[in-house]
Amino acid sequence: MGNRLFLIFATEPPTLLIIIATEPKIDTYVEMEPIETNQLSEDEFESEDFGEEESNEKPFDPSKVDVTITTPNLGALISRLDNDEIDLMPDFQRSSDLWSKQDQSRLIESILIRLPIPAFYFDACEDAKWQVVDGLQRLSAINNFVLKKNLVLKNLEFLTGYDGKKYDDLPRSLTRRIDEFQTSVYLIKPGTPLEMKYALFNRINTRGLKLTPQEIRHAMSQSARKGVASKFLTNIVSESPFKKVVENKSNRQAHQELVLRHMAFVLFEVDDYKSSLPKFLDSAMIELGKLEDSHLETLRNNFLDAMKVAFDIFGKDTFKRSLAAPTGNKVVNKPLFEAISVSFASINNSERQRLVECKVDFKESLKLMLKETKFVNSITRSTANTESVLTRFKMVRDLIENQLVKDLV
Repeated sequence: MGNRLFLIFATEPPTLLIIIATEPKIDTYVEMEPIETNQLSEDEFESEDFGEEESNEKPFDPSKVDVTITTPNLGALISRLDNDEIDLMPDFQRSSDLWSKQDQSRLIESILIRLPIPAFYFDACEDAKWQVVDGLQRLSAINNFVLKKNLVLKNLEFLTGYDGKKYDDLPRSLTRRIDEFQTSVYLIKPGTPLEMKYALFNRINTRGLKLTPQEIRHAMSQSARKGVASKFLTNIVSESPFKKVVENKSNRQAHQELVLRHMAFVLFEVDDYKSSLPKFLDSAMIELGKLEDSHLETLRNNFLDAMKVAFDIFGKDTFKRSLAAPTGNKVVNKPLFEAISVSFASINNSERQRLVECKVDFKESLKLMLKETKFVNSITRSTANTESVLTRFKMVRDLIENQLVKDLV
């Protein structure tokens, strides 16, 4: 009787269970590496309630989606890795080696005994260097074992005789099996609009070490002018004026996303905000990738000037509701960050300096506003809702204008 293979997906806990029946009465169970999750810790930011998504955008044209499937041998992917033609993104703000040594070993064992593994997904718009959409941890494990040769197999279930072995310790029959192992590869081809790539990436990003939305934007932006948008954001978060107001605890692009929120409301009119915040930020990331260096420099300078003025006025309570409640949680409120930083960036240097000179009065005015129900709701409830966005921006701008007018009297 031939071998029979059954694939069973269990969601509690998230695990792929493979049952191989080699004889009518003998079942062998192979538990594959668990599907891990790694939620971003945002204890430096207030948790946020986006509320229900609203969008007036036109749906994508599915005819413009160009995704093909191929079935290359694993050796072809290894060759691309060896020639730096697959980007494992070492600057990705998420480690490409989050799997344990045992998880990596179990993947290699699965390949050696010819068990199927999940498909790989790549953005192949630049044939010279594919971007990984899904499969980063698997590719990293293969890279560690075959090319870097720094993975020592451990806790194998079937090939126990190879525990403690490296790639060079394997006989040719097994190394050949790795090269000839057939894979399934999905390629997002040139011509697929970037907005649709974001949607595809989000659909695919449902299992494994799930990416944050900003990590997805980072990955998708690499094909636009060599990742200029991502580099722009990464450079800004390393600047001293920003680091003064936002503690450096995050390693999963949370700071880059915060800066992007500012840039989005600068690039697009606040009054025109109609879409869901995630899609709004996707559009801003795409727009940043199109801008000339001179425009990016202006955005950078205005942002950093806004950070300096904010810190000069509010000190350690910058962008925090603790300004009005000293005993409260001293963490950054993202909607408050948006409204104040964008408003400060939109005025000129002379007006910023006048606010600093009357900072005691201005700070007291903001304290009072932070106790108004209408404003508090706009920065704490359904914060991505159009009404909440328009409310907080208008109230902050009115506060600044009133202070500047008062200063002239």
